[in-house]
Amino acid sequence: MTDLTRKEVIQLLAGGRAGAGARLSGADLSRLDLQRLNFEHADLRGANLTGANLSKAWLGAANFSRAILTSANLSGVNALAAVFNECELGDANLANGHWREASFAEASMVGANLTGGDFAEAKFQRADLSSADLSYAQFPSARMHKVHLGGADLIDAVLQKADLSESNLDLANCARADFSQAHFQRASLIEVNLAWAKLRECNLSDSLLMRANLSDADFTRAVLRSANLGKVIMRDTNFSAANLRDAKVLLDETVYPYVILANTIMPDGKEM
Repeated sequence: MTDLTRKEVIQLLAGGRAGAGARLSGADLSRLDLQRLNFEHADLRGANLTGANLSKAWLGAANFSRAILTSANLSGVNALAAVFNECELGDANLANGHWREASFAEASMVGANLTGGDFAEAKFQRADLSSADLSYAQFPSARMHKVHLGGADLIDAVLQKADLSESNLDLANCARADFSQAHFQRASLIEVNLAWAKLRECNLSDSLLMRANLSDADFTRAVLRSANLGKVIMRDTNFSAANLRDAKVLLDETVYPYVILANTIMPDGKEM
C-alpha cells in the first residue's frame, strides 16, 4: 500500500478497509479509532498515535520505531514480532495483548499497563518501565538487559529465564513472581518485595538486595556470589543448595530459625 495521509486513513476507516502494509511513517494518527484494524507489516515509524485506539488490532511485524504512542490503547492486540524501538509509550495500555518476539529496545514505557500480556522472548533492552504494571504478564526468555523497573508492579508475573542483568528493580513489587533461572547479574533490587517469589537457579551474582523483603522466597540452587543482602527481611527464606560465597548477609544463629539452609555454600565458602 502506498503512503497515506491522515485524511486518507480516515477515509479508509470510513470504508471499513484496513492498513496492512501501509506506509504511514511520520503520519499524524493521534486520537483516531483504529481498533480491530489490520496493520500487519505496516511502516509507522515516527508516527503520532497519541491517544489512538488500537485495541484488538493486528500489528504483526509492523514497525513503530520512534513513534509516539503516549496514552494509546493497545489492549488485546496481536503484535507478533512488531518493532517499538525508542517509542514513547508512557501511560499506554498494552494489557492482555500478544507481544511475542516484539522489540521495545530503549522505549519509554513509564506508567504503562502490561497486565496479562504475553511477552515471551520480547526485547526490552534499556527500556524504561518505571512504575509500569506488569502484573500477571508473561515474560519467559525476555531480554531485559539494563531495563528500568523501579517502582514497577510485577505481582504474579512470569519471567522464567529472562535476562535482567544490570537492570534496576528498586522498590518494585515482585510478590509471587516467577524468576526461575533468570539472570540478575549486577542488578539493583534495593527494597524490592520478593515475598513468595520463585528465584530457583537464578544468577544474582554481584546484585544489590539491601533491605529487600525475601519472606518465603525460594532461592534453591540460586547463585548469589558477592551479592549484597544487607538488612534484608527473611522469614522461611529457602537457600537450599544456593551459593552465597562472598555475599554480604547476616547468617548466624540469630537468623537460622528464619531461613532454610541445606547444602548451602555460605559466605565464607563452607557448606552448611
